[in-house]
Amino acid sequence: MKKKFLTVLTVLTLLLSFGGWSIAVQAESIYDLLIAELKEAMKEPVNTSYLSAEKLMLGETLTLYGQEEGVDPAKCQYAFYVRVKGLIWLNIQKYSTKTVCTWTPTASADYEVCIKVKYNTKIVKQYFDIRVTQPLTGRAYVSTSYVTQGDTVTLNGLAEGGFGKLTYGFFCRLQEGGEWTTLSGYSAANNVVWKPQQVGTYDLCIKMQDEDDQLQEKYATLTVAPPMTKSATSFTITVKSPISSPYFWQCAIEDEALIGYEITDQTVMVDDLKAYVLREYRFTPLSAGRTTVCLSYDTHSGQRYALNYDITVDKNLGYTINTADGNYFADESLPKIQPIEGHFSVTMPEDTAANRWKCEISSNLLAEMDSHAMQNAEDNTFCFTVLRQGHFTVTFRCASTTSMTDQYRLIYNLYADEQLRVTLVDTDGYYIDGYYWPDIVSPAPPEETA
Repeated sequence: MKKKFLTVLTVLTLLLSFGGWSIAVQAESIYDLLIAELKEAMKEPVNTSYLSAEKLMLGETLTLYGQEEGVDPAKCQYAFYVRVKGLIWLNIQKYSTKTVCTWTPTASADYEVCIKVKYNTKIVKQYFDIRVTQPLTGRAYVSTSYVTQGDTVTLNGLAEGGFGKLTYGFFCRLQEGGEWTTLSGYSAANNVVWKPQQVGTYDLCIKMQDEDDQLQEKYATLTVAPPMTKSATSFTITVKSPISSPYFWQCAIEDEALIGYEITDQTVMVDDLKAYVLREYRFTPLSAGRTTVCLSYDTHSGQRYALNYDITVDKNLGYTINTADGNYFADESLPKIQPIEGHFSVTMPEDTAANRWKCEISSNLLAEMDSHAMQNAEDNTFCFTVLRQGHFTVTFRCASTTSMTDQYRLIYNLYADEQLRVTLVDTDGYYIDGYYWPDIVSPAPPEETA
């Protein structure tokens, strides 16, 4: 600029020195032109560039607009740059007369954008900050929807995406007029184990948040029941007698405080054209201890048959048969104790090389996987035996074979009634969007006979 200014002054001096008055008049016009050109050359543009947005979701496109004031736009050129804050600038469009440029970021981060306007030898810059984030998604779940007072429940948050550090908060309240209580304030810990102290129905809330104030919430209901008398693993003994005298069978229990009984079925059976009666006794443990169950039958002729079962009842109201002996009808083996059980199954999708389905049961006292059919390899069917009445939870995890992560988690909250028939209370967890969850399949109840 200084060189150009000196050149203009030199030309003007020569014209005034050698041209006299007439030349000076002409020089005045030339002088005006040169001054005008000098003023134009000394102008500095004002950079008024702008962006289409100040914040983007990953996958969206940003438009950069080059703009200026105070100079002729036709004489300007524009260049566009971008960088992750503090790193190296990347030129996304070199100097040209194009005033618009687009850019699609490939990662979430805080970026800086620079738009340069060049006029003659002058360059003016405009800087912008822009945040690129991605949607926050949450896959939270509660380990069960039913506990008894004194038991624990686990609340889990699992967030993905978002921007920056993810934090989790866990909250609860009693449905009947309760205020929200913080179980665990916002932190990086994505789960909390909670032992409710008060009986009732609770609302639970799991909140997942990123640094960009995106929030995902998960709500669930938890029933906290009072401690109940433990349900027992009942069993039956079925005895045979002539059709004319089934009532001759008698039952005696050495310690009636330990085991109770009732006659639950009496049916007629025909064998080799002879009719018999099958009488079913159902026994229910009541408290822990050891006792003897005796079933006896006295015939008209004075013949006595006696069946003796030595049984131990444990603290969980399960039972163990210590010994079984006695005498029975000729050619008839001693009746065996038959556990009263329910059954159901669930068929999961086939395993892959990368993932395997695994199963967990909240209480092995209430239900367990069948020992003889832990998992059917052909169709991935899991079979279960129900042992007692009560609430329990079965959780299926599609676990990675190479890492500790779970691809899917399916939580079934179930209830077994007095007949050990299973019904589905509710579900929780996460699965493929839009896919139906595998069904709980129970065997059809036996048909009633007239």
